[in-house]
Amino acid sequence: MTEETTAAEKKTMNCSNCGAPIEYVEGESVLTCNYCGTTTMLAGFDNIIRIESHFILPPVVNGEESRAKVFNWMKKGVFKTRKLCDNAVWNNEEGIVLPFWVVRNAAKTFWRGMNKKTRTTGSGDKQKSEEYWEPVSGNFSDNYNWPIYARENDEEFWGLEVLKPGRKKIKADWGKFFLNFGLGSKTSRKTDLLKGKEAFDLEKIKGMKIINGQITQDRAEDQAKNEVIELHVKKSNAKATKITDCDTTVTVNGVDLVYGPMWEFEYSFENKNYHVLVNGHTGEIVAGEAPVGHWVKVTVLSIQMMIMAAISAALAKNGGSPFWIAAGVFAGIALIYAIWTAFFRKKY
Repeated sequence: MTEETTAAEKKTMNCSNCGAPIEYVEGESVLTCNYCGTTTMLAGFDNIIRIESHFILPPVVNGEESRAKVFNWMKKGVFKTRKLCDNAVWNNEEGIVLPFWVVRNAAKTFWRGMNKKTRTTGSGDKQKSEEYWEPVSGNFSDNYNWPIYARENDEEFWGLEVLKPGRKKIKADWGKFFLNFGLGSKTSRKTDLLKGKEAFDLEKIKGMKIINGQITQDRAEDQAKNEVIELHVKKSNAKATKITDCDTTVTVNGVDLVYGPMWEFEYSFENKNYHVLVNGHTGEIVAGEAPVGHWVKVTVLSIQMMIMAAISAALAKNGGSPFWIAAGVFAGIALIYAIWTAFFRKKY
């Protein structure tokens, strides 16, 4: 985007509370006055709504303290490469205050499906196993303070998607090592952005950049409903072999606009970039990426190959030489990978 285009898209309106000019970019619809903190929503042509349910999560850690949190996180965990702190190159850090609509809702789901089962019929020589389907049904409910990032691009700042449950929170980077089975990675649980909220006060986020919102409250409500329904569909699919019907009702109990401080860090290790996101309000790691150590890969591969070798050796007692060959191959793979790592890779 050129400077000329950016300048053309910039607009100005006067704050409904103090009259100060509010500069914004075309497409932004949730605007905060940098002089008095009043937030208004542009809900349509000539429709300006002042948002009363407007909160801030006050920051408790600054950039330096957040970086220390990241260093401490790097030192922990059995899957992270050794000396990550010593060899990581810091590329960028940014502190921003981001807008979130928090849609308070209650969801209830009724589901029906079929479970696949096996039973034994007959007796003696006529005994056999057969599969059959058994109908099952049930219901479950939950309450959510569902966060919707109030910007069009939820990838604008790395890691924000993990504020919603079921997303990948901690990602262990195994590189091209595909036999990892997801070890070292974790998924997110429910995040309550209303916990610790306070009345919006510019003094509490002085020196940090406030990002204006682009999504209106109505859109946030619809998006939250759809995402809750999607989550309940996934939960239902885990309750039976095959789901034939799933009906979810989402009741919205209220919507709040919450501004949350975040610190985003980017670092590189062995010429590959990684990210860590810190919650400025709690000081917790919201999401993070870290490379897995070479010797961890050796250990995991060795365990897997030795298990396969042991199985092959056990089968060899009845199956003959092919299984003994397989046992030797599995053990050899583990040994070769260990030797290659010891002599040709950095010992991280």
